[in-house]
Amino acid sequence: MERYPPFNVLQSLLVVARCGNFTAASQQLFLSQSAVSRHIQQIEEYFGCALFVRHTRMVVPTAECQRLVPIVEELLATARRSMHIISTGGQTITLRVTPTLAARWLLPRLPDFYADVPGTQLNIDTAWFLPTNFGEGTLDAAILFGTGRWEGLEATCLMRERLTPVCSPQTARGAHPLVDPADLKHHTLLHSSFGRRGWMLWLQQESDELASHTYREQVFDTLDLAFGAAVRGHGVALGDLNLVQENLASGALVAPFERVLETGSGYYLVHPPRNEYREKLKPLLAWLQGIATG
Repeated sequence: MERYPPFNVLQSLLVVARCGNFTAASQQLFLSQSAVSRHIQQIEEYFGCALFVRHTRMVVPTAECQRLVPIVEELLATARRSMHIISTGGQTITLRVTPTLAARWLLPRLPDFYADVPGTQLNIDTAWFLPTNFGEGTLDAAILFGTGRWEGLEATCLMRERLTPVCSPQTARGAHPLVDPADLKHHTLLHSSFGRRGWMLWLQQESDELASHTYREQVFDTLDLAFGAAVRGHGVALGDLNLVQENLASGALVAPFERVLETGSGYYLVHPPRNEYREKLKPLLAWLQGIATG
């Protein structure tokens, strides 16, 4: 019977290919550099070719390695999912989302997911600051914000971004009432560290004069914090209507102006373009599309 490389050896191949050197790979794998080097030597002997070109402080994957990596990724991911199904009798989907999208859009609907998709455990990963790496089988899908183009990934649009200013009712009716967009000059603009561009786009739709004005601003690490500050009367946030529905329905926030800007960006479910992912994610995708359009 033919003997295949052990899973830990294959795992070393993926990590070395991603890190580009044995030192970083050994730290991630909690192995010595010599152990990682032996793993790579073992798999090179198995395939009968060099998989990396060694330099002083780095290694470069060969063409053979680049062809092998996606095959090994799929093999390890399939093995992990199969073992989980055998041990639990069901399947687990690990989905990465940003903290704001998780808290404001996904978590309130999570009980409906378990009612509508029985037998599936949905693990929510909010480590948005890490690379979206499907190679190790720890992620099944992610909901990313953008225009729908990510190299090497299949993307399905769930909902489009629709922006309009939101604030507390007290702010809207306060000492400087928000009757006209020009009234924003008297208020603090709240946004995340990535959200200033949205404000500029919205203001440009109103007038170049408003877009060029110097505003007081408060920047937060996440958009959820900006919305929380708006509820507390600390200023005006630019809200995606998909994410502030509950606040608007409860009256904690109001939208003082009519203009809603569709930016052309949106939220997409992304995953590797392989059938095993499509089949596993089919119930989740159908459910996400249902709540996005509902």
